[in-house]
Amino acid sequence: MVVAEPVDAPVVLAKTRVDVAFTFEEGAVFHTGQALGLEKARGFIRESEARFVALATSRLKELVAAVDAKLVAAGMAAPAEKNLPPLEKILLAHPLLHAAEGELYRRVFVEATAAVAARPARTPADALAAHIAKAIDRTPANVVTRLAAMGKASGKPWAADQKNAALAAWLALATSRSARR
Repeated sequence: MVVAEPVDAPVVLAKTRVDVAFTFEEGAVFHTGQALGLEKARGFIRESEARFVALATSRLKELVAAVDAKLVAAGMAAPAEKNLPPLEKILLAHPLLHAAEGELYRRVFVEATAAVAARPARTPADALAAHIAKAIDRTPANVVTRLAAMGKASGKPWAADQKNAALAAWLALATSRSARR
């Protein structure tokens, strides 16, 4: 999602979905790694992550080129980074496989975004509106109203993923603007 000023009522310049894996085996790298043995799993996960970063970086560069704008900041709707146990423990516990895959994909997009624009700040999705409201001196209700207008103007799709991406981009814009003052 790319948004532009005005900071109190941003405009969606572009939105796209960036997929980096297209099958379960390709995308569920920790699940797939369980059957490979520790060292092969380690190599498979490392190679998959590098491939995902390269693909995400390429797609984000295409997006930036399409909007022909200077990117000043980036944001991500995501919780703080989790500290996970070593790979050998992750491969033994199904819930840890999911946690590790979630962190892997967030890491992929942090690296890809940093290569294209700026390292994105991670903010939990449920805190985005409140942080924006504080940054632009508005109420959270005002932010939610403006978000709905952004969605209407940008068209479908406008589901939770697009809303969270718009809020993360808006927060990045708002905080980068206040940092430049």
